[in-house]
This record gives sequence, structure tokens and C-alpha cells, in this order.
Amino acid sequence: MKRLLAVLLAIALLVSGCMDRKDIEDISLALIIGIDLNDEDKLQISTSSPVFSREAKIKTEINIVGADSLRAARDENDRTFTAYTSGGKTQLFLIGKKLMRREGWFKLLDPFLREPKNTSSMCIVLVDGPVSEVMSFNPRDKPRLPIYLTRLVDTASRRNLCIRTTLQELHSIDYEKGKTASLAELRLANKVIIKGSALLNEKGIYKMSIGADETRLLRMLQTEKAGEILFSFKHGNKSGDPAVPDNAYMINIQKYTAKLKTGYSDGRFTFDYRFKIRALLAEKLFSLDPLQEDKVLQAEMNRQLEEKFTRLIGKIQQAKIDPIGLGNYARAYRYSEWKKVQNRWGEALADADIRVRVDVTIASMGAIR
Repeated sequence: MKRLLAVLLAIALLVSGCMDRKDIEDISLALIIGIDLNDEDKLQISTSSPVFSREAKIKTEINIVGADSLRAARDENDRTFTAYTSGGKTQLFLIGKKLMRREGWFKLLDPFLREPKNTSSMCIVLVDGPVSEVMSFNPRDKPRLPIYLTRLVDTASRRNLCIRTTLQELHSIDYEKGKTASLAELRLANKVIIKGSALLNEKGIYKMSIGADETRLLRMLQTEKAGEILFSFKHGNKSGDPAVPDNAYMINIQKYTAKLKTGYSDGRFTFDYRFKIRALLAEKLFSLDPLQEDKVLQAEMNRQLEEKFTRLIGKIQQAKIDPIGLGNYARAYRYSEWKKVQNRWGEALADADIRVRVDVTIASMGAIR
């Protein structure tokens, strides 16, 4: 009797798991979704879905509609798509810079956080320009647009050229007072280019952009150690020939440690960074024996890296944002002082004293001198 009940229970579970079963030919997988404002400042939503049909000559279906919300856009898509629209496999969510300058844009993504079948692990990317143009881009020498853009963002993120942020991470930062969000940013100019990273303020509004070099610096300030970190430097006071530079060299940071001391003095917060960096000499375009004059190169790297960090921190403080997450350190180590300014942390950070000291060690000169 018990065995019979177990068999019946197993059958019931299998049947219940197939109640909402759908064949892949009957599903329109929205692999990329784009949202932007058109020329009339009306919401415009774009969808890119693969077509699973042997008869279809074009294997990607693009639909661009005007709608008041993502839910309303799905209804419009179902008027033309021959399959059920699903957001469970969405890889990228593209958002136009024009829309991201508007307060409250983040609430438009509510269906993806509310509906369990929708994914929250998709990457949020800012587009510098019309999203519809990126969605309609069809390069002949690249794979399908969803595959191409997803790989492009992932590769750039691994090389620390941009900051990859998922919807779930963005949602968490939205409730965090000690840190503001940063996203990957791209633009279309005959080809898709990763510009770097976009930085948002505490309300999620686009504030400023940083390039690849500054993105690497930001990742180090965030103490993120994944991926490849490359920096280029200039040797001495020579300007060098722009066509054939003879004063440039580059390092690959193999390993680094970052220590941050948080304090409070004279009515403002203080943050002291100490970086110890182990680097590989990846390129050298001038005559210098690094084995004999490695101290000269290391001193140059220390000085130039500290200047780079100082410039980036100055931009962040001027914008009154905190993509580094220094507010979390202030809350952890100086809670009584942080509590007083938690609702205006951007202003408090703008007045903070942030110092960076770098100590680079050249661990390898490469195969040749």
C-alpha cells in the first residue's frame, strides 16, 4: 500500500510539473529588451527574440513599440509575435541615457522583480544614443545580436573595461545609502563600442561617465580583484612621437592588496588607501635597462597611479556620488558620525579627505630586456 501511494505521489508530481509546459517553438524568448524615450519624450520599448523556424530566413525578430510600461509592451508584442513572449531568458536590458536622466526610471523594471518566471540576473547596460538603433543593428560579420552584445559586455567586464551590473545588484544598491550604482555603457558608431562605465547618483539618475582606464581604477578602489588590470605610463618628461612613441610602457597588475583606514577629523570623514601592487612589465618602448633602473620605473608608476586615483576621486566628489562604497566603511567604523549624514552622504563624501598611496613592485621584466 505504501509503495502504491509513493508511485501515485511521484506521478502527481510529474504531472503538476508539466501543467504549464510549452514547446520552444511556441515561445518568443526576449533575449534583449531595450527601453528609451523617443523624439516626443514618449516611452519606447524594443525586444529582440530568436526565431525557431526552419522556414524563416531571418532568425531574429525585432519589435519596437510605444507603450506606457513593459507589461503593456508585451501585449503589443503578442499582437505581432506568433509565440508567447517570455522574459525568463533575458540576457541584457538596454536603457537609453535620455531616459536614465529622468528620476524614477527604475520603477519601470518592476515586472522583472515581481514576476517569478522573469530573470533578475540580466545585465543592465546604459546606451549612449537611441536604443532602437542598437536593437536594429545587424552586422554581417558578427553572430546574432543577443549573443554578440552579451559576449561583448562579458569580455569587457573580465578585462575591467566596464562594470557589469545585474538587475538584482542594481535593486540592492537602490536601497543602499552607502553606495551608488555603476553600469556598463556602450554606444553605436558603425559598430558597437564599450565606452566604459556610467555612474548614477543616489536616486538612480545618470550623473557621469568614465572610460576604461578610470573603470580599472574604480574597481581597485572597490577592492575588486577579478579579471585583467592594465595601465600605461609615460617615462620621463619626453612627449614622444605620437606615431611611434618612445616613452611609453605598460604594466599588467598580477596581484594587489588594498588597505583602507576610515577616520573622522575636524568635522569631516577621512579615508586613507594603501595599495601594494605586484606588476608585470608588459610593454616598454624606450631604451632603459629595467634590471638596473627598476627603482626609477617603480617611482614613476607610484606617482602616476596616485595622480590617476586623485583625479578620479576628485570627479566623484564633485559629482557627489559614491560608486566606491565608502559610505559602507563610514557606517561600519564611524557609525555615530555617519548616521548624522546618511541621508546626504553624497555631500558628506564631497567634503571628505581621501588619500591614496601606491607601492608598486616590478615582479617580472618579461622574456627579454
